[in-house]
Amino acid sequence: MHEPLWQPFDFGRGDIRAKNRTFMGPMTLATAEPDGLLNDWIVEWYRARAKGGVGSIIGAAAAVHASGFGWPNAMTIHTDEHIEGWKRCVDAAHAEGVLFGTQLYHGGAASHDALLGHQPWCPSAWKRDGFDPAREMTVAEVEVVIEAFADGARRSIEAGCDFVELHGAHGYLLHQFWRRDVNRREDKWGDPTLFATEVIKAVRAAVGVDIPILYRFSIQSDDPNATDEPVTPESLSTYLKALEDAGVDIWDISCWRESRRGYFGTTTLLPEWVRQVSTLPRIVAGNFLDPAGAAEYCESGYAEGIALARGLISDAAWCERAQVGDAYRPYQDSDLHELHAGRDPGI
Repeated sequence: MHEPLWQPFDFGRGDIRAKNRTFMGPMTLATAEPDGLLNDWIVEWYRARAKGGVGSIIGAAAAVHASGFGWPNAMTIHTDEHIEGWKRCVDAAHAEGVLFGTQLYHGGAASHDALLGHQPWCPSAWKRDGFDPAREMTVAEVEVVIEAFADGARRSIEAGCDFVELHGAHGYLLHQFWRRDVNRREDKWGDPTLFATEVIKAVRAAVGVDIPILYRFSIQSDDPNATDEPVTPESLSTYLKALEDAGVDIWDISCWRESRRGYFGTTTLLPEWVRQVSTLPRIVAGNFLDPAGAAEYCESGYAEGIALARGLISDAAWCERAQVGDAYRPYQDSDLHELHAGRDPGI
């Protein structure tokens, strides 16, 4: 059933293909050890979703540098000690014929002094709602973080990952450099495309020519009801073209829970705006809780892949059940509380 979801997904580089078009989207798991090392609980979390029929898994956001932590007990990949834990997750997925990649990120201003031991870093001095005031990064710190993204990518490949994703959405550091209301720098790093393109180039150099690079982006940082400013169709086009030229292979478009809303005062969906600029494959995240709706979204030409999150929290076998037409356990808000309490509601 829902046949469009079960066609292979071609990553467009290195002859890498997933068995179907469903992706386990990156979801925050505040269940790692205090130093960010992965544990048995996390490995089994991914193993259950791999057994449940998803085609590819994008791991939870992993900080590439100690200055980029966003919350306690977050999974990280900022030292070589972290490779083994990620390798265990990759091996668990591969045993089920499922592809696995890390999502590399830096929280930037989305952090707290007490967590970092210093003031959060940001392109320019800025306070993100709910977090401590951040200070402007020095040029040396910008360069350190670019190198850290490359190191995180290298560690991912050493762990056996099939691809890597860069987290340029939801108001974290890559997104902060793009945002004209946040990045007010007067040096070269004030160019809203430069930081992202330099990160992509460094990551490409680290992973080689055969590893796909995914890039997740969003228009809004937090609230899907926020205005699209300061992004415009023109600035979106400029940004995506620059990132594609730098080496991105696949777009991971986060629409929050609004995959069918129009953008820029029109009825045109965000994936349609992307298609006007780029022919790269599109993975879309945005409230896909029903297999029929997800399949219809692909069939309508809005996406080549579907990122699932809440559905896979509630039922690890969501994909397997959807493929054969069995009933699956629907998402409940209490499931998220269970997850954050270190319990897996989906098995």
